[in-house]
Amino acid sequence: MNIDDLLQEAQEIQSFLESVPDNNEDPNELAIRLTYLNNYMARSGKMLADAKMMQDSAVAAAYAEHTKSILKMPATIAQKFIASQTVNENYLVNWLDRINRTCTHQSDNIRTQISFAKEQMSLTRRGY
Repeated sequence: MNIDDLLQEAQEIQSFLESVPDNNEDPNELAIRLTYLNNYMARSGKMLADAKMMQDSAVAAAYAEHTKSILKMPATIAQKFIASQTVNENYLVNWLDRINRTCTHQSDNIRTQISFAKEQMSLTRRGY
């Protein structure tokens, strides 16, 4: 898998995360969305690991290509220089990290909504 494949798949997951379920109050629909989120959480974790590997390879390649120049730079400047050589990889790592965390947050939110709906049904059955 290459960086373009990861970017495309990240965009697909991002689109899902930005979508709103048709019926936000139906526990069955929320459970289905939670299932998708769990799959996307696992997938984005793997994608993040792959992106970090690509980032490490890009840093190594940039260092190998510019070793003489980098050794003459102060450490902070050298770090910024290397980061500027790996912009796409850095972007992908940051984005996938945010996607993975968003899956976690949305899953937590949905579990809360399902619990709330279950409690409402329980209260309705008891006549409250």
